[in-house]
Amino acid sequence: MNILAFDTSTEKFSISILKNNKVILNLSKILNKTYSKFLIPILEKSLKKSKLNVKEINHILISLGPGSFTGVRIGIAAAKGLAIPYKIKISGFNNMDILANSINDNIKKKKIVTIIKSKKKDYYFQIFDSKKKPINKTSFFSINNLPSFFFKENVLFSGDLDIQLVKEIKKKKKNIFIYKRKLANASILINLIKKKDHINLIRDLNPIYVYKHYAKKN
Repeated sequence: MNILAFDTSTEKFSISILKNNKVILNLSKILNKTYSKFLIPILEKSLKKSKLNVKEINHILISLGPGSFTGVRIGIAAAKGLAIPYKIKISGFNNMDILANSINDNIKKKKIVTIIKSKKKDYYFQIFDSKKKPINKTSFFSINNLPSFFFKENVLFSGDLDIQLVKEIKKKKKNIFIYKRKLANASILINLIKKKDHINLIRDLNPIYVYKHYAKKN
């Protein structure tokens, strides 16, 4: 099985390639607003480095967000551009699902809060139970108005917890549990698939919209 996975939903681009069920490439790079210029060349170079032709890819996985509206749409378009001519299977993945499932299973009865930086002082978040099943839909909050759930007991945070956000949480909660991820999203996904962990792959390639004004446009 040869799988190409990549994530364009945040300023930190990530790509991972599984060849003959072995991870042969992991790459992450800050691209920010330059996806339209550099994405295709990076994908082509990564395949060449992996000694793979596009035709040899069995499955392409692309992030559906939440994240940058423009980045997600560019990623989906690129995935379709590579896959459709050769009838390659495409699936999307939810960044929140990846973050939750990357956490070790020995979290006891803690609930999980996954966080992804949005724009300016906003963050996306979703809550999962100790079995990594979502409790709520992905939503967002401002650093000036933190959700009350954050201050409950037995809560484990994972994702983009920058210094400013941690400081705000600690104003009301001295002890917080943070799971530090070691890999970027595409790499986490490929490793989970390799271990045959259950991951919810999505066939409908619709971006995950959290802000209502984006959803209304589509």
